[in-house]
Amino acid sequence: MSEAVLDVRRLQVAYAGNRALDLAALAVAPGEVVGVVGANGAGKSTLVNAIAGWSRGAPRVTGEITLAGTRVDAWATHQRVRAGLVLVPEARVAFGSMSVDENLCAAFAALAEPGRRVYARDEVYALFPRLKERRNHLGSQLSGGERQMLGIGRALMMGPRVLLLDEPSIGLAPKMVSQVLETLRSLAGTGLAILLVEQNVRAAIEVVDRLLLLERGRKVLEGPAREVGEDPRIAEAYLGATAA
Repeated sequence: MSEAVLDVRRLQVAYAGNRALDLAALAVAPGEVVGVVGANGAGKSTLVNAIAGWSRGAPRVTGEITLAGTRVDAWATHQRVRAGLVLVPEARVAFGSMSVDENLCAAFAALAEPGRRVYARDEVYALFPRLKERRNHLGSQLSGGERQMLGIGRALMMGPRVLLLDEPSIGLAPKMVSQVLETLRSLAGTGLAILLVEQNVRAAIEVVDRLLLLERGRKVLEGPAREVGEDPRIAEAYLGATAA
């Protein structure tokens, strides 16, 4: 594996003294898709939110987060985004009173730098033809899958070094899940590093390179996707299989 573009060490997150996450290490290399799975409350969203520097509450966050060789854990969220650490949240936020076109134009213009590809709006439309068809529709008129495409497209226009996604398949029809995840795999093929929190373990295994299992805020399993998928803890709990 090439040198990591995202390197996380000793990351701890606590709310009112209750530890929600305690992760010793996590790394994502350029062109790699790392999947994070686990039960509800396992700390998956807490992980990507902490890396992005964003939270609904006021947690105490400690640890080291390094992006392309630079420590960013002391940076504000907007500074991390401008450096290329971009989160597509579970809520798939779209401005409901703005058209698809206007939503995409709302993405700030990232600087062209080594290790970053800044997508133009037409490139986003080429990646997601459905968005081009709906370009004049309001964000409030989009389906869940279309909002997910819009969130990813807007993130790509910010020139991410690392793309963080929180539950991109939640609430989507199976066909749309496949389309979104396959698109993420193709983006990794261009060299983009992706950290994917995913509820649909069966679908995730098809597109991620490595899989990480969280339980009660701790990493209990990590390895190549196919190998981890055969582990009884994954097979029984998430794939509906019976361990031998």
